[in-house]
Amino acid sequence: MGPRREGGSGLGDSSRDLQLRVAGAACALVAAGIHLALAFSDLIPGESTRGPAFALMGLGFAACAVVLFFRKLELDVLVLVYVAGLVLAYVGTRDERPVEVIGLSSKAAESVLLVIVATLLARRRAFETNR
Repeated sequence: MGPRREGGSGLGDSSRDLQLRVAGAACALVAAGIHLALAFSDLIPGESTRGPAFALMGLGFAACAVVLFFRKLELDVLVLVYVAGLVLAYVGTRDERPVEVIGLSSKAAESVLLVIVATLLARRRAFETNR
């Protein structure tokens, strides 16, 4: 069953939902690109990033970009948890590792993605409550 479109800018407006999902996918792809670049080259002074961990994080963000378009509640929640987990992991490691532009750029894209997915979930909940 596809998304329902109701007139105006109401909670069931699928064009607004699609715009948010496209923006979220763009943020996820930025984060994916940064993590994949870090997986193949140590770009951060004082921190070794080369290897499978950053490659898997990059692939995870690429998957987030794709599953956003499935419009399933469970997958939206999974994206939210994945992104929040990686943002918190970054914050939790900054006392022992340097804060740098690449990491902050990635976290900026991830934070925007987090806000977008939270907004999508809130809109869905409000829509279902008002039905």
